Amino acid sequence: MRLRSESPAMRRLPGPLMVIGAALAFAACSILHRGKPPSAGAPAEPSAAASAEASSEASPSAENSPAESAPAEGGAGEANSPPPGATVAISYAHKGDYLASLSVSKFNGTEMVESRNLDAQHVESIIRFDGGVTVWEITADAGVFSKLPVVGSGDNFAAKSVTYGKLPAHFAQVTPESGPPEPLEVGHYYIFTAQRASGTLSYEAVRVEPDGSLDGYEAEPRAGTSYVLCCNVNPDFVQPTAPVIPEGSGPSP
Repeated sequence: MRLRSESPAMRRLPGPLMVIGAALAFAACSILHRGKPPSAGAPAEPSAAASAEASSEASPSAENSPAESAPAEGGAGEANSPPPGATVAISYAHKGDYLASLSVSKFNGTEMVESRNLDAQHVESIIRFDGGVTVWEITADAGVFSKLPVVGSGDNFAAKSVTYGKLPAHFAQVTPESGPPEPLEVGHYYIFTAQRASGTLSYEAVRVEPDGSLDGYEAEPRAGTSYVLCCNVNPDFVQPTAPVIPEGSGPSP
């Protein structure tokens, strides 16, 4: 799955992301990441024993794309920019497979747990995400599926791309119960989860940058809300949750 931001700023990130702007396709962890591999001169940390072998469809990649609408006339800047968006590209390794569900969860902040070298040029990071609220979820419409012939019936659900907030044909929205989902929010994190009928799952962790572009990485879940991100996560990707300041607690006169 490939991820792309639909924002005024256009920035390609060299690493894989689960969501892309217009065409969806699972790629190896290398397209969307802006992080740079460790310097050849730096001492290498002990390598992790081994990582799980990735399937041909489980490695998402992301990139940015121009916004669908231009900033309002009479000024530029974030105030006049449309909210960032993203489209997910999806591929299938098995004939007859299709998208069973897609969900997007929102997180407020992150904490670095551990980083380890996979090899001389790739570093994976275990990151804990703070929060976790499902802001959008869609599923293949079982009602439509049951009326279709058995042979080739899954073709109607083999979506090649899904744009955040836009319901594809033959799919039903689960969350929210009605209306479009909230727009993607700058400074927040989102994890896109795609599940196919075959049971294959893939994940992509994304941070919405101040200019509306996306910084995303292939992810694998660990305990709780921790995920392994691959590879070479940017130092500024990890940001703690902003403290909540109660109303009326401003400085005394």
